[in-house]
Amino acid sequence: MLKKFKAFLNKENFDSSNGFVDPYKYHFTCYYILKYFQVVDNEPIPKWTYFFLTFMAICVIIALGLLSLTVYHGIDTNDLQIITEGGCYFIVIFYEMLMLLCTIINLQQYHVLLRTLRADFKYVCSEGVKYRDRFFENQLNTWKFSIFSVIFTSSIGGGVALFTSLCLLWHVATHEPGDGSKRPLFFPFWYFETDFSASPLYEISFIYSNFCALAYAYSYIFMLQTQVLWIGEIMAKADLIIWYIQDLMEGLDLPKSQQEADRLISVIKSRMREIVREHHSMYKLLQSYTTVYKKLLMFEQKLSGPVICLTAYCTAEQLKVGEVNGILMLLCGGAIIQVFIPTYLCTILGIKVRSIGDACLDIPFWNIGRVIRPYMVLIMQKSLRPLQLSAPGFEEVSVQTFSKTMASAYSFFNMLRQTDL
Repeated sequence: MLKKFKAFLNKENFDSSNGFVDPYKYHFTCYYILKYFQVVDNEPIPKWTYFFLTFMAICVIIALGLLSLTVYHGIDTNDLQIITEGGCYFIVIFYEMLMLLCTIINLQQYHVLLRTLRADFKYVCSEGVKYRDRFFENQLNTWKFSIFSVIFTSSIGGGVALFTSLCLLWHVATHEPGDGSKRPLFFPFWYFETDFSASPLYEISFIYSNFCALAYAYSYIFMLQTQVLWIGEIMAKADLIIWYIQDLMEGLDLPKSQQEADRLISVIKSRMREIVREHHSMYKLLQSYTTVYKKLLMFEQKLSGPVICLTAYCTAEQLKVGEVNGILMLLCGGAIIQVFIPTYLCTILGIKVRSIGDACLDIPFWNIGRVIRPYMVLIMQKSLRPLQLSAPGFEEVSVQTFSKTMASAYSFFNMLRQTDL
């Protein structure tokens, strides 16, 4: 089994060395989830996805309504446990709604990604065949990162549903009639005089809350896997530009006559035109990425700290009374890693885009003359500001920002633990 997974991960049974490679077949896991979220641009949308996405949106709206009432109840009764747990789940489910809205509002930006992906695969399989091996090495790394992100996010959603089911089985095995205990439920729902622990409402709520957990994992797989593919494609584009720059003088000699000088300038202009065109294409793809993910990453930046703090606090308070809440532990650990992944990706993306400017200094531009100067200045200046993932009141998305978020979450956690409420 391990050998099969390793072969699958390394694409040992997929030949990318000859002929045209279909990007949808290469990144087929991402392609299918893009198709199921209705963002593909050149194929018909499966009809069942309309029903599924509508049903998922309705479930999210109902969950937000019930959790908002739960938080209100916690404030009304001054119950910090209900406030923190209900507030944490409200933030998580609201984030799912935001992810669903992005597929509608920013549909054109997803289409830019898919068109660029097809164009780059077509190029390296035809005119740019000399870059083929290096290009598919980058694509393989993107594929591996994508698969690991799917496995991790699926394990969080599946683990939550599994632990909830195990808690119910434990309750059934140890419950005694009249002991006053209630059957466990994933969400701490409250709705006035409604008793969510009574049948058949409990069974409905149990299935519904587990579906919400799995739906959130499914939505986050879409968000994270698409982000990995998007950033991987931008970095592959940046590498293509760097290779273009490195090969700028390939096959050219210093001119010995005016005729040779004119020919050299003509070839250099033609090659620089191609480099600038690809550079513009990369920035168009980068702009599309920031349009889609800026709001999501800013949301994560401001609210991931409270989520991590609240889940850690609720877990610690339950441990004080001898209870173990594996669900909140999973959510806390999962939130930390899932917030770290985008910040790490954005950090390495910024480094990669800035390296284009460094590549401009590695070529013998002094042998070419002034004709190359405007192109080089333009490319180097654009490379100084690779990302627009910042806004008033927010910090730029990076690993440094993640460390600040974690420090803030830890400070609030200690403050809650020391507050006598």
